[in-house]
Amino acid sequence: MPTSQPLSLLSDNLKALGLTSDTLFFALNFDFTPPDPEPKKKNKFKRLKQNQGAIDIDIACALYDDNCNITDLVWFKKLRDKVECVRHQGDSLNGKDRGHEAMYNAPLDQEQIRIYLDKIPAHINQIGLLASSYYEQAFGKVHAGEIHLSDDEGNRAFEVNLKQLPRDCNAIWVASLQREVDDWHLTVQNLPLSETDLQKAAQQVAHELARALPVPATARS
Repeated sequence: MPTSQPLSLLSDNLKALGLTSDTLFFALNFDFTPPDPEPKKKNKFKRLKQNQGAIDIDIACALYDDNCNITDLVWFKKLRDKVECVRHQGDSLNGKDRGHEAMYNAPLDQEQIRIYLDKIPAHINQIGLLASSYYEQAFGKVHAGEIHLSDDEGNRAFEVNLKQLPRDCNAIWVASLQREVDDWHLTVQNLPLSETDLQKAAQQVAHELARALPVPATARS
């Protein structure tokens, strides 16, 4: 992968970035904060308060058509899209529940979404890669962590250091993939979002994608 340009400006097709496979891994690893050792509470407010010491970061993949409408969202509440071209490998509540092999700097990702580009339906033109902090803590609260995109050959396109995101950032449009004639174009966005609910965050991304669409000639005349 090229290292001469800043991560926030990274924009190129996948082949140029060194990805050689049609199977991509959008993945998360972080050194979690241990949860509060208090006994469990029955009251919802107290349950949330209890979890203030824990950080649960979730990733999602949103599929958009030519008009930037959301056609599907793959996240911890929906692990597959309609045709199973995007597959979430399962929610990790704090990283620790994956076992020692999935801890930060270990061989396995704590949370991972697999994207099979050769199976993406023709009407899908854009793919949004998102991340959100479930309890709304800033990503920088983790001791260490990253979000990355690679192929199944181990080639990595980028990695985002969670500690280097804006101080109050708790939801982010990480990157987008746009269909080209014979490849997909990757753009790292690193754009903080105001919505931590992943469904609403995906809709925010839809608005941003729509704003970037070319204006039809009839509208300009």
